[in-house]
Amino acid sequence: MPIYVVGAGPGDLKLLTIRAVELLKEADVVAFGELVPAEVVETYAPRAKRVKLGHRKAEHNEVVKKLIEEAARGYRVVVLKNGDPTLFGRGLWICREAEARGVPCEIVPGVSAYAAAAALYKIDLTDGEVLRHVALLSYPHVDSEVLERVAADTIVVHMMGDRLSDLSKSIAEACVKSVEVFFCYSVSTGGGCIKTTPEELTKFKGLRPAVIIIRKCR
Repeated sequence: MPIYVVGAGPGDLKLLTIRAVELLKEADVVAFGELVPAEVVETYAPRAKRVKLGHRKAEHNEVVKKLIEEAARGYRVVVLKNGDPTLFGRGLWICREAEARGVPCEIVPGVSAYAAAAALYKIDLTDGEVLRHVALLSYPHVDSEVLERVAADTIVVHMMGDRLSDLSKSIAEACVKSVEVFFCYSVSTGGGCIKTTPEELTKFKGLRPAVIIIRKCR
């Protein structure tokens, strides 16, 4: 039986793909991390066995290996990843691990939080004129030096957690004063996107899950 790595989107049940819902309804086992709302599993896979994915890499990888073993025994296993599994979600790694053990793997794309933020709150990522390029970064691989090197009009930063003070300092050091910063959190589940300044980023500490959109840094 294949193992399925499925994008859960940004949290809104209506933003799951039809394929994701189909697989969840058929699942024997559903694994998911803390950023995937339990409501997704409760609604679409109420009878499935639930497995928590660890946040730390070693714990996460150990759970995945056990899930692959369950798929090899014939169980329908769905690994739910918030947003899209190929974007900082280790989705391709899971498939490579499965296929190396003789277990087929399918990745089902999902709506990423940054794409949902741009659509729901009408924030241009590109406009074909001033904004022509988008760069996707994640903590800890972002600092003032990286921001200075990135040749993109729009920069999206994922997985900052409570380290907003680090990003605030990096933006202030690397970007021009007219930089545009948007703090986006829980974008499809009651949160929002707030235009702010590098200095004010720290006041949003604790609001998660979050993505930060930076425009016209250089």
